[in-house]
Amino acid sequence: MVLWSEEKPSEDFYRVLAPDGSLVGEPPDLSEDELRELYWTMKQTREYEARALRLQRSGEVSIISRSRGEEATPLGACAALSPGDWCFPLYRQIPGLFYWGARMDRALAKLMGLEPETINEHLPVDEDEEPAVNFSPTYVPLGANLPNTVGSALADKLNGRDTVSLTFVGDGSTSEGDFHEALNFAGVFEVPAVFVCQNNQWAISVPAHRQTASETFAQKGDAYGIPNERVDGNDVFAVYDACKRAVDRARAGEGPTFVECVTYRIVEHNTADEPSVYRDEEQREYWLERDPVDRFETYLLSEGVIDESDIEGIEAELEELVDAAVASARTVPDSAPEEMFANHLSGESWNERHQRAELQRELEGKNPFTDWTGEGFQ
Repeated sequence: MVLWSEEKPSEDFYRVLAPDGSLVGEPPDLSEDELRELYWTMKQTREYEARALRLQRSGEVSIISRSRGEEATPLGACAALSPGDWCFPLYRQIPGLFYWGARMDRALAKLMGLEPETINEHLPVDEDEEPAVNFSPTYVPLGANLPNTVGSALADKLNGRDTVSLTFVGDGSTSEGDFHEALNFAGVFEVPAVFVCQNNQWAISVPAHRQTASETFAQKGDAYGIPNERVDGNDVFAVYDACKRAVDRARAGEGPTFVECVTYRIVEHNTADEPSVYRDEEQREYWLERDPVDRFETYLLSEGVIDESDIEGIEAELEELVDAAVASARTVPDSAPEEMFANHLSGESWNERHQRAELQRELEGKNPFTDWTGEGFQ
């Protein structure tokens, strides 16, 4: 018995590639090399996340959130950016980071819970290895990056730069106050920002139709005077096209755009979640037929951009690269436990002193409940 009924979203949206990989619209003007790069990134993400899941199951990683079945949305959106632009990702946008060259070993080290300073020391990045697009740290509080993006875009506008700032929001996060405040501010000040709603139909256990009474999420932009568009989020061409138009508008000084990408969360919210408790798995089968990787692969095969031997070669190469990334991430030593307190506050608060003292007692093998003396409250 599921918690709430699930409803299929309307397919009244912009689409270029049909679920069977056939063209139903005009494909974007991308070279064969660019098409292969998009495909490579999709396959890279699948291999990386499959390995990350095994690491989580074996205890090397505590928790992960996968993008399986949603890869076309972050990939198409980030591919529409240009060097020097800003992207504020959440935790399901790893395809966009990989597209711009983010290293897998550093991403895995972060999943292993290692602090950024330790990673930077042991897996340094040369200047020419830095992604050409500026990515902020991945945020878990899903609404927080919306006002951050507006601030970034406003700073660029005030300084006369033609840089664009792009961020993502889930369908559930449109219920957060940050969403409405950010879009209102962006609309009033006409900042060069792009907001991408990765509508995967579920906010953990709450289906999209329980999040809003609006017919679409895209139309929420109307309330703030922001142009908006609704696209097939499993069609990398449709996402790229819509986001490229939005990026070009922003760069030309024409203000922000809100893009809703209709996709589906094929897997669990994260590895601490059990979707069978609240979700009808029959819906999953419907969406598996709309898989973005299979769809794009079918198109590339039909156009002769790749062949079966290319696919086998890519999969073999990626397996080796992910093996090497895992081995590299494992060379990073554990961070000192005390580092969890670093860079949080200016100065030291009474509760931080108490927490430091409690940690020290645990590191010394003392029971924090029976051996507590009140140290740290002074």
